[in-house]
Amino acid sequence: MLKIFSCVICYIIELKIPTLKFMKLIVMRHGEAEPSNISDKARNLTAYGQRQTQTAGSWLASHVIDNNTINVALVSPFTRAQQTYAGVVSQLSIERKVDVVELIPEAKPRQIHKVLDSFLSKNPEVQSIILISHMPLICYLLDEILLTHQGTLFDTSSMAIIEYDYKTGLGELKAFYHPSMCDSDSN
Repeated sequence: MLKIFSCVICYIIELKIPTLKFMKLIVMRHGEAEPSNISDKARNLTAYGQRQTQTAGSWLASHVIDNNTINVALVSPFTRAQQTYAGVVSQLSIERKVDVVELIPEAKPRQIHKVLDSFLSKNPEVQSIILISHMPLICYLLDEILLTHQGTLFDTSSMAIIEYDYKTGLGELKAFYHPSMCDSDSN
């Protein structure tokens, strides 16, 4: 009996438990955009949308981000997302910007989840990342990362702040920012 017990202990000791690598993942919807244009891709932010993105960047800098720096921004190629990035980066430092052609409204969340995890596995030093994209993609991506089926709606310039482990592909929602938290301006 003692011999069996010691073998079980040896097996448990040798079992390798993966180390979790938590980092800060911020999922953000672009700021308020002008109504439909000739091309959805070319829609600009409104003046209010530009203010929203700057306010969101300021909130991140003061409430979420250490040293006012985000390591990486993954940004949709659409004009309104690029302009959102500009508003956020006007309020805090982002070390590196990566335009991700897959970050479009009709993208599949599982595909984007794989893009995110692949990027993070190749860049393990990243401690914070902001992903700027569109509805409905981001609500479904959030469901996949958090293993929920809530379909969280993101108003323009809203953000989900997640403690994320790319090795497991899972995260925990730590905070949710809505522009009304800081902005008395309305449209």
